[in-house]
Amino acid sequence: MRKKVVWIVVIILIIGIGYRVITRKGKVDRNATGVGEGLVPVAIQEVKSGDLELILSFVGDIKGEDQVTVYSEATGRLSRYLVEEGSWVKKDQVIALVDRAVTGMEFEEAKVKSPLSGTVGRLYLDKGSTIGLETPVALIARMDRIKVEFSIPEKDMVKVSKNQEARIKVDAYPDRIFNGKVMRLSPVVDPITRSAYAEVFLPNPDHRLKPGMFAEIDIVVVSSKGAVVVPKEAILEEVGSRNSFVFVVEGGSAVKRVIETGISQEEKVEVRSGLSPGEKMVIAGHHYLKGGEKVEVVEE
Repeated sequence: MRKKVVWIVVIILIIGIGYRVITRKGKVDRNATGVGEGLVPVAIQEVKSGDLELILSFVGDIKGEDQVTVYSEATGRLSRYLVEEGSWVKKDQVIALVDRAVTGMEFEEAKVKSPLSGTVGRLYLDKGSTIGLETPVALIARMDRIKVEFSIPEKDMVKVSKNQEARIKVDAYPDRIFNGKVMRLSPVVDPITRSAYAEVFLPNPDHRLKPGMFAEIDIVVVSSKGAVVVPKEAILEEVGSRNSFVFVVEGGSAVKRVIETGISQEEKVEVRSGLSPGEKMVIAGHHYLKGGEKVEVVEE
């Protein structure tokens, strides 16, 4: 659509230049341009209704809804793991054994248990690795429902609230959108990053989304259903004021119409007042208009 409008503008410019030359010099027959004498060539489009959304975009990291790093309560060396990455484990299931042997003494192997039911996301150590009280042994996550952690700049905090719809995109599935909701939103701003912590939760029944994945988050902060929608390039602004206006064609003449705009989405803008569905709006050639001119429609 945008490319089409650009070509229409080029055609109108050519026609307009030819028209002005004809008018000034009177040496070329008016049929050379295909535009009637005294008429301004324009392209029009019927005003229609549609749905628009104001979207804020962020980036974040995927984690399991419940996700814990497991540590050993005993020091020693890793004897072996009893599970594999990707395995599903129950709460209190033994996932690893630690050799607590000390020279001249014998101890029963210490058991490392999972604190929750979930999927083994990571096994951090190799057999024989030294284990201290702060050495991570495994990562366990519940993956049927996952969360996306991200930060919201303070300027956008007032626009985001709990239960707002969120759309998640990941590089692994470029053609798919995963739907969730904002479920956690920090009430305070980090004084260093000037941002607030937030989380989006979403179902993950097939476990396609993995903890550690990078995610793009689009949050719908405003939604307008059945709005009057016009192309952004059709809107002009009055010099010295913030008034926006468009031109509509009524009875073969261009009529200037002051409008109130709302949200925008890409190249579309919501018109809250001043324009109604079904009206014929000028989308190209409007830069030559002031209001009241007779026009000839060269593209509709």
